[in-house]
Amino acid sequence: MIVTDFSSSTAATYSLNKANSAAAQANERISTTQRINSAKDDPSGYARAVKLKAEIGSFGKAIDNINAGISLVQSVDDSISQVSEVLIKMRELAVAAAGENNATTRATYQTTFSGYLDDITNIVSRTTYNGSSVLDGTTSSVSVQTGINASETKTLNFFNMSTSSLGISSIDLSTSIASASTAITTIDTAMDTTAGYLTSVGAYENALNFTSDLASSYIQNKSSQYGNIMNADMAAEATNLAAAQIQQSSAAAMVAQGNMMNREMVSYLLRGYTG
Repeated sequence: MIVTDFSSSTAATYSLNKANSAAAQANERISTTQRINSAKDDPSGYARAVKLKAEIGSFGKAIDNINAGISLVQSVDDSISQVSEVLIKMRELAVAAAGENNATTRATYQTTFSGYLDDITNIVSRTTYNGSSVLDGTTSSVSVQTGINASETKTLNFFNMSTSSLGISSIDLSTSIASASTAITTIDTAMDTTAGYLTSVGAYENALNFTSDLASSYIQNKSSQYGNIMNADMAAEATNLAAAQIQQSSAAAMVAQGNMMNREMVSYLLRGYTG
Protein backbone atom coordinates (compact mmCIF):
# COMPACT_ATOMS: atom_id res chain seq x y z
CA MET A 1 0.00 0.00 0.00
CA ILE A 2 1.18 3.54 -0.84
CA VAL A 3 0.14 6.51 1.39
CA THR A 4 -0.50 9.59 -0.75
CA ASP A 5 -2.91 11.81 1.26
CA PHE A 6 -0.75 14.47 2.84
CA SER A 7 -3.06 17.32 1.72
CA SER A 8 -3.91 18.55 5.20
CA SER A 9 -0.25 18.66 6.23
CA THR A 10 0.71 20.41 2.99
CA ALA A 11 -2.01 23.03 3.44
CA ALA A 12 -0.89 23.70 6.98
CA THR A 13 2.73 24.07 5.85
CA TYR A 14 1.66 26.49 3.10
CA SER A 15 -0.34 28.49 5.63
CA LEU A 16 2.62 28.58 8.02
CA ASN A 17 4.98 29.83 5.27
CA LYS A 18 2.47 32.50 4.31
CA ALA A 19 2.12 33.59 7.92
CA ASN A 20 5.91 33.72 8.32
CA SER A 21 6.19 35.97 5.25
CA ALA A 22 3.43 38.26 6.49
CA ALA A 23 5.02 38.50 9.94
CA ALA A 24 8.45 39.22 8.44
CA GLN A 25 7.02 41.95 6.23
CA ALA A 26 5.11 43.57 9.10
CA ASN A 27 8.22 43.38 11.31
CA GLU A 28 10.35 45.02 8.60
CA ARG A 29 7.86 47.85 8.04
CA ILE A 30 7.53 48.52 11.75
CA SER A 31 11.30 48.55 12.27
CA THR A 32 11.98 50.85 9.28
CA THR A 33 8.69 52.81 9.47
CA GLN A 34 8.53 52.45 5.68
CA ARG A 35 5.88 50.63 3.65
CA ILE A 36 8.29 50.15 0.74
CA ASN A 37 11.71 48.78 1.67
CA SER A 38 12.64 47.45 -1.75
CA ALA A 39 11.24 47.65 -5.27
CA LYS A 40 9.46 44.28 -4.92
CA ASP A 41 7.14 45.75 -2.26
CA ASP A 42 5.54 48.13 -4.80
CA PRO A 43 7.44 48.54 -8.10
CA SER A 44 5.40 51.46 -9.47
CA GLY A 45 5.21 53.20 -6.10
CA TYR A 46 8.94 52.79 -5.58
CA ALA A 47 9.69 54.31 -9.00
CA ARG A 48 7.47 57.30 -8.21
CA ALA A 49 9.09 57.71 -4.79
CA VAL A 50 12.59 57.73 -6.32
CA LYS A 51 11.54 60.50 -8.71
CA LEU A 52 9.96 62.51 -5.92
CA LYS A 53 13.11 62.16 -3.79
CA ALA A 54 15.23 63.50 -6.66
CA GLU A 55 12.86 66.44 -7.15
CA ILE A 56 12.87 67.27 -3.42
CA GLY A 57 16.68 67.30 -3.32
CA SER A 58 16.86 69.38 -6.51
CA PHE A 59 14.44 71.98 -5.16
CA GLY A 60 16.62 72.23 -2.06
CA LYS A 61 19.63 73.05 -4.23
CA ALA A 62 17.55 75.52 -6.23
CA ILE A 63 16.72 77.34 -2.99
CA ASP A 64 20.44 77.50 -2.21
CA ASN A 65 21.00 79.10 -5.64
CA ILE A 66 18.17 81.56 -5.07
CA ASN A 67 19.52 82.53 -1.66
CA ALA A 68 22.92 83.19 -3.24
CA GLY A 69 21.19 85.40 -5.81
CA ILE A 70 19.30 87.24 -3.07
CA SER A 71 22.55 87.86 -1.20
CA LEU A 72 24.12 89.29 -4.36
CA VAL A 73 21.11 91.51 -5.02
CA GLN A 74 21.12 92.75 -1.41
CA SER A 75 24.81 93.57 -1.72
CA VAL A 76 24.14 95.51 -4.92
CA ASP A 77 21.22 97.27 -3.22
CA ASP A 78 23.45 98.36 -0.33
CA SER A 79 26.15 99.59 -2.71
CA ILE A 80 23.75 101.62 -4.83
CA SER A 81 22.25 103.12 -1.67
CA GLN A 82 25.76 104.12 -0.56
CA VAL A 83 26.42 105.71 -3.95
CA SER A 84 23.15 107.61 -3.58
CA GLU A 85 24.30 108.98 -0.24
CA VAL A 86 27.59 110.09 -1.77
CA LEU A 87 25.74 111.80 -4.64
CA ILE A 88 23.68 113.73 -2.11
CA LYS A 89 26.88 115.05 -0.51
CA MET A 90 28.24 115.89 -3.97
CA ARG A 91 25.13 117.88 -4.76
CA GLU A 92 25.45 119.81 -1.51
CA LEU A 93 29.03 120.70 -2.46
CA ALA A 94 27.92 121.78 -5.93
CA VAL A 95 25.23 124.04 -4.47
CA ALA A 96 27.78 125.55 -2.08
CA ALA A 97 30.29 126.08 -4.91
CA ALA A 98 27.62 127.67 -7.12
CA GLY A 99 27.16 130.37 -4.48
CA GLU A 100 30.85 130.83 -3.72
CA ASN A 101 32.73 133.71 -5.37
CA ASN A 102 36.05 132.83 -3.81
CA ALA A 103 38.01 130.57 -6.18
CA THR A 104 40.20 129.23 -3.38
CA THR A 105 37.16 128.06 -1.44
CA ARG A 106 35.72 126.48 -4.58
CA ALA A 107 39.03 124.64 -5.05
CA THR A 108 38.64 123.26 -1.53
CA TYR A 109 35.18 122.05 -2.47
CA GLN A 110 36.62 120.37 -5.53
CA THR A 111 39.22 118.55 -3.42
CA THR A 112 36.40 117.13 -1.27
CA PHE A 113 34.39 116.36 -4.42
CA SER A 114 37.32 114.37 -5.85
CA GLY A 115 37.43 112.35 -2.63
CA TYR A 116 33.76 111.51 -3.13
CA LEU A 117 34.52 110.35 -6.66
CA ASP A 118 37.10 107.97 -5.22
CA ASP A 119 34.53 106.74 -2.70
CA ILE A 120 32.10 105.84 -5.49
CA THR A 121 34.86 104.06 -7.39
CA ASN A 122 35.74 102.03 -4.31
CA ILE A 123 32.10 101.12 -3.65
CA VAL A 124 31.60 100.02 -7.24
CA SER A 125 34.82 97.98 -7.45
CA ARG A 126 34.08 96.11 -4.23
CA THR A 127 30.63 94.98 -5.28
CA THR A 128 31.63 91.69 -6.88
CA TYR A 129 30.34 88.28 -7.99
CA ASN A 130 32.95 85.53 -8.33
CA GLY A 131 35.63 88.17 -7.99
CA SER A 132 34.27 90.40 -10.78
CA SER A 133 32.49 93.71 -10.22
CA VAL A 134 28.83 93.83 -11.22
CA LEU A 135 28.64 97.63 -11.04
CA ASP A 136 31.45 98.78 -13.32
CA GLY A 137 30.43 97.05 -16.53
CA THR A 138 32.79 94.07 -16.08
CA THR A 139 29.97 91.62 -15.32
CA SER A 140 26.75 92.95 -16.78
CA SER A 141 24.50 90.00 -15.91
CA VAL A 142 24.30 86.94 -13.68
CA SER A 143 22.09 83.90 -14.34
CA VAL A 144 20.53 82.18 -11.32
CA GLN A 145 19.21 78.60 -11.56
CA THR A 146 15.90 79.07 -9.77
CA GLY A 147 14.18 75.76 -10.63
CA ILE A 148 14.93 72.08 -11.13
CA ASN A 149 14.79 72.16 -14.94
CA ALA A 150 17.47 73.59 -17.23
CA SER A 151 15.23 76.37 -18.56
CA GLU A 152 14.17 77.63 -15.12
CA THR A 153 16.62 80.49 -14.64
CA LYS A 154 16.46 84.16 -13.67
CA THR A 155 18.81 86.62 -15.34
CA LEU A 156 19.91 89.55 -13.19
CA ASN A 157 21.04 92.47 -15.35
CA PHE A 158 23.27 94.90 -13.51
CA PHE A 159 24.51 98.39 -14.22
CA ASN A 160 27.61 100.39 -14.95
CA MET A 161 27.84 102.82 -12.07
CA SER A 162 31.38 104.05 -12.66
CA THR A 163 31.76 107.80 -12.25
CA SER A 164 32.28 108.18 -15.98
CA SER A 165 29.11 106.23 -16.76
CA LEU A 166 27.16 108.39 -14.30
CA GLY A 167 28.60 111.44 -16.06
CA ILE A 168 30.17 112.98 -12.97
CA SER A 169 33.84 112.12 -13.41
CA SER A 170 34.72 115.37 -15.23
CA ILE A 171 32.92 117.78 -12.87
CA ASP A 172 35.16 120.60 -11.63
CA LEU A 173 33.64 122.89 -9.03
CA SER A 174 36.70 125.12 -8.92
CA THR A 175 36.50 126.43 -12.49
CA SER A 176 33.65 128.88 -12.04
CA ILE A 177 30.29 129.48 -10.46
CA ALA A 178 28.68 128.57 -13.78
CA SER A 179 30.43 125.21 -13.91
CA ALA A 180 29.34 124.53 -10.34
CA SER A 181 25.74 125.34 -11.30
CA THR A 182 25.94 122.98 -14.27
CA ALA A 183 27.28 120.30 -11.91
CA ILE A 184 24.04 120.45 -9.93
CA THR A 185 22.03 119.40 -12.98
CA THR A 186 24.55 116.70 -13.86
CA ILE A 187 24.43 115.25 -10.36
CA ASP A 188 20.61 115.35 -10.40
CA THR A 189 20.67 113.23 -13.54
CA ALA A 190 23.06 110.76 -11.87
CA MET A 191 20.76 110.58 -8.84
CA ASP A 192 17.73 109.86 -11.04
CA THR A 193 19.67 107.10 -12.79
CA THR A 194 20.70 105.62 -9.47
CA ALA A 195 17.12 105.72 -8.19
CA GLY A 196 16.05 103.75 -11.26
CA TYR A 197 18.72 101.16 -10.55
CA LEU A 198 17.43 100.79 -6.99
CA THR A 199 13.93 100.15 -8.32
CA SER A 200 15.22 97.39 -10.61
CA VAL A 201 17.21 95.75 -7.82
CA GLY A 202 14.19 95.84 -5.51
CA ALA A 203 12.14 94.08 -8.19
CA TYR A 204 14.85 91.42 -8.51
CA GLU A 205 14.82 90.75 -4.79
CA ASN A 206 11.02 90.49 -4.69
CA ALA A 207 11.02 88.06 -7.63
CA LEU A 208 13.72 85.87 -6.06
CA ASN A 209 11.95 85.81 -2.70
CA PHE A 210 8.71 84.77 -4.41
CA THR A 211 10.53 82.00 -6.30
CA SER A 212 12.16 80.78 -3.09
CA ASP A 213 8.77 80.61 -1.34
CA LEU A 214 7.36 78.70 -4.30
CA ALA A 215 10.24 76.19 -4.23
CA SER A 216 9.72 75.70 -0.48
CA SER A 217 6.03 75.01 -1.15
CA TYR A 218 6.97 72.44 -3.79
CA ILE A 219 9.30 70.71 -1.32
CA GLN A 220 6.53 70.54 1.27
CA ASN A 221 3.99 69.15 -1.18
CA LYS A 222 6.34 66.62 -2.74
CA SER A 223 7.60 65.52 0.68
CA SER A 224 3.98 64.84 1.63
CA GLN A 225 3.50 62.80 -1.57
CA TYR A 226 6.72 60.89 -0.86
CA GLY A 227 5.58 60.14 2.66
CA ASN A 228 2.18 58.91 1.46
CA ILE A 229 3.95 56.42 -0.81
CA MET A 230 6.80 55.32 1.44
CA ASN A 231 5.67 55.67 5.06
CA ALA A 232 4.12 52.67 6.77
CA ASP A 233 0.81 52.85 8.62
CA MET A 234 2.17 51.79 11.99
CA ALA A 235 -1.22 50.94 13.50
CA ALA A 236 -2.14 48.82 10.49
CA GLU A 237 1.22 47.05 10.49
CA ALA A 238 0.94 46.30 14.20
CA THR A 239 -2.46 44.72 13.49
CA ASN A 240 -1.00 42.79 10.56
CA LEU A 241 1.82 41.50 12.76
CA ALA A 242 -0.58 40.35 15.46
CA ALA A 243 -2.76 38.58 12.88
CA ALA A 244 0.29 36.94 11.28
CA GLN A 245 1.52 35.74 14.68
CA ILE A 246 -1.86 34.17 15.42
CA GLN A 247 -1.82 32.50 12.00
CA GLN A 248 1.74 31.30 12.66
CA SER A 249 0.71 29.66 15.92
CA SER A 250 -2.35 28.01 14.39
CA ALA A 251 -0.52 26.82 11.28
CA ALA A 252 2.42 25.50 13.32
CA ALA A 253 0.00 23.52 15.50
CA MET A 254 -1.72 22.07 12.44
CA VAL A 255 1.63 21.15 10.85
CA ALA A 256 2.62 19.36 14.06
CA GLN A 257 -0.73 17.60 14.24
CA GLY A 258 -0.52 16.58 10.57
CA ASN A 259 2.98 15.20 11.06
CA MET A 260 1.81 13.24 14.10
CA MET A 261 -1.14 11.78 12.20
CA ASN A 262 1.12 10.74 9.31
CA ARG A 263 3.56 9.05 11.68
CA GLU A 264 0.73 7.20 13.40
CA MET A 265 -0.66 6.04 10.06
CA VAL A 266 2.74 4.81 8.93
CA SER A 267 3.26 3.02 12.25
CA TYR A 268 -0.17 1.37 11.95
CA LEU A 269 0.55 0.18 8.44
CA LEU A 270 3.98 -1.10 9.39
CA ARG A 271 2.48 -3.16 12.20
CA GLY A 272 0.46 -4.95 9.62
CA TYR A 273 3.68 -6.18 7.99
CA THR A 274 5.64 -6.85 11.13
CA GLY A 275 2.89 -8.10 13.44
